[in-house]
Amino acid sequence: PDENIDTIFVEHGDSSLDRDGKIACIVQSGSMGVEALGYASNTGYGMRAFVGLGNKCDLDEMDFLEYFDKDGKTNCIGFYLENIEKGREFLKAAKEVTHKKPVVVLKAGRTVTAAQAVSSHTGKLAGSDNVISGAFKQFGIQRVYDDEEFCDATKVLSMLPGAPGNRVAVLTGAGGYGVMCTDFIEKQVTRAPLVMAPIGDETKKKIREATFSFTSCENPVDITASADDGMFSKCLDALIDDNNVDIIICIAFFSPPGISVNLIDIIAEKTQSSSKPILVFTKYGPFTDNSIKYLFQAGVVGYPSIGRAVRAARILVEREIIKQRFKQVAENHANNKKSTKLSKIKSLQFDQISLWMSGLLNQGRPDEFEAKQLVSMYGICVPEGKRIIPDIDFDNGIDLDVEIDGIQPPYVLKVCSPDIFHKTEEMGVILDNGRDGVKQNFIELAGRFKDQPILLEHQSPFMGPEFIIGIFRDPVLGHAIMVGAGGILTEVYKDTAFRLVPCSVNEALQMIDELMMSPVFQNFRGMALDKKKLAQTIAKVSRLACDIGDQLSQLDINPIVYSNGHWVALDVKLVLDGND
Repeated sequence: PDENIDTIFVEHGDSSLDRDGKIACIVQSGSMGVEALGYASNTGYGMRAFVGLGNKCDLDEMDFLEYFDKDGKTNCIGFYLENIEKGREFLKAAKEVTHKKPVVVLKAGRTVTAAQAVSSHTGKLAGSDNVISGAFKQFGIQRVYDDEEFCDATKVLSMLPGAPGNRVAVLTGAGGYGVMCTDFIEKQVTRAPLVMAPIGDETKKKIREATFSFTSCENPVDITASADDGMFSKCLDALIDDNNVDIIICIAFFSPPGISVNLIDIIAEKTQSSSKPILVFTKYGPFTDNSIKYLFQAGVVGYPSIGRAVRAARILVEREIIKQRFKQVAENHANNKKSTKLSKIKSLQFDQISLWMSGLLNQGRPDEFEAKQLVSMYGICVPEGKRIIPDIDFDNGIDLDVEIDGIQPPYVLKVCSPDIFHKTEEMGVILDNGRDGVKQNFIELAGRFKDQPILLEHQSPFMGPEFIIGIFRDPVLGHAIMVGAGGILTEVYKDTAFRLVPCSVNEALQMIDELMMSPVFQNFRGMALDKKKLAQTIAKVSRLACDIGDQLSQLDINPIVYSNGHWVALDVKLVLDGND
């Protein structure tokens, strides 16, 4: 816009766009971009450039990511994409950009499932959208889910600095909207969490002195509809000076008699001088858009709904979390000069993996016993056990007393076949076997699954929830790792988090924290579960996936439980390429 270059052949409200904007919008659908930005311009939107990718026959998102990264007039880059053909390449490039500029992506096609695999829990849960969401978090990309959120996110990120924390103070002249705002702030969502800031005593005193004896000085601060411009100004100063406050949401209405349009200039002056972001929610009948546009022209970010204003605050906090995470990673590397990128480490397991593969009972098709041998090579605990191949006359041909020597009861008996993935459904598991009854149950199971090996293991005791760790190969982004609620109801819970491999311990900790069941690690009902050890196990599984490479199709460790101070893989399923 600032250079008067316009090749768009449809009406797009260009005259209402701000000519000094800093947002680059790159869209795979021209109409989606035109309509969204036309709507956004009604309330003010600063666009540096608009690019329609079309069918990407010669230039794609990589070209424009690189271009606008170098462009000094751009401070925020937004993409609408329906596919990301150069998946890993785009993610790595975007990660480098996000150190300097926010990258926002609206990825459409969320319901198209990339995985058609039905053999494992991970394959069923790992649709492309779950993997993409996890990858975006891992690489510092901020994801949005509709055109309105796309415009709101890029607008706030281009106009305000990241928030120093997540403590929000609400200043309002309408009590009801203050209560609604509190509900939105305290609502648990997947985006960055917010909390209501505890207003300091000195701040309350300043607010009381500047307003009325009946002002509610708790957060939300309600100075009522009797307030005037000067009261708003002094209260904003008090909240800006409060060290307990990181973000301010100002609910500004222009209908009360004491409020004038001068409030826009007052808020603008505070915004420019404050290190804390100030967001405005305003509503004034048919003039709402004009009010928000006047605020924008004065350098203030405003929204016509409480929900959108609070969501913008979350986006600012999310941006600061990304910056701090990258800073911490850089400091860790600087403090550890011997640290080497995971992808460049020559695997110590290579020879052992080759030997393991050559020794498979069914070449290319590992059973549970063999899969557990593999994960144990990476320091992942598995129950003590043996794979027993019954003779034709198994009643007389096997001395179970010899086979179970050294394995402590109680025992688990399982059919051990690469063709049977879900043993419970097919009655292929017998639990709680003591020394006395194990032989009879062994005979029963071997008779039910003729010509199949039987796995006999120590039955590990555990208290607490079951988890799943899985590996899935996304057709675009490559191997992804999953952690979630495990057991036979994994697909019912659908409580999962994904990242691409390689996955570090810190990234694994973030995955665990994203789960709805993450509070169980806070000594829930006395369960002393070790979250860091689980994260370390996730990182080990990631290392395994890197080592095996393209030969690995799917891996399920389900369930993995906390037993006697260790995370123990009770069941492991492994599918190598070409055998799914």
